[in-house]
Amino acid sequence: MVQPVHYFEVPVWVESGKPYRLWLRGKADANGTRNDSVFVQFSGSVGATGKPLYRIGTTNAARITLQECSACPLSGWGWQDNGDGVNGLGPLVKFTTTGMQTVRVQTREDGFSIDQIVLSPAIYVSTPPGPARDDTTILPES
Repeated sequence: MVQPVHYFEVPVWVESGKPYRLWLRGKADANGTRNDSVFVQFSGSVGATGKPLYRIGTTNAARITLQECSACPLSGWGWQDNGDGVNGLGPLVKFTTTGMQTVRVQTREDGFSIDQIVLSPAIYVSTPPGPARDDTTILPES
């Protein structure tokens, strides 16, 4: 993860000190549970205590897995953050400076497609933009 081979990066504008939640809308190839996750890192990110969290260039990353639980089926497109379990939200991320930051999404398992990324300090901090399965939500670019 320090120097991943397969990844893409997205520039985002953030305000320092605000808590953000990252949501990805993804789909696993053939709805398979062995290809439903990615790693995510950020530039300049910190956790609740102000210590670096999920930083690009480290081995620390948020894992985003589409399947909510071992008995939960996958079906089409769905939204997830870095939490575990049904309705389990992961830790929020803050940034050390206001301005452009980078979100890096790295391959964890082959066959996971992503078509939307939301980094939200407000509307989607506690609720996803859409359901975890069979989602048809297309958000406007902001």
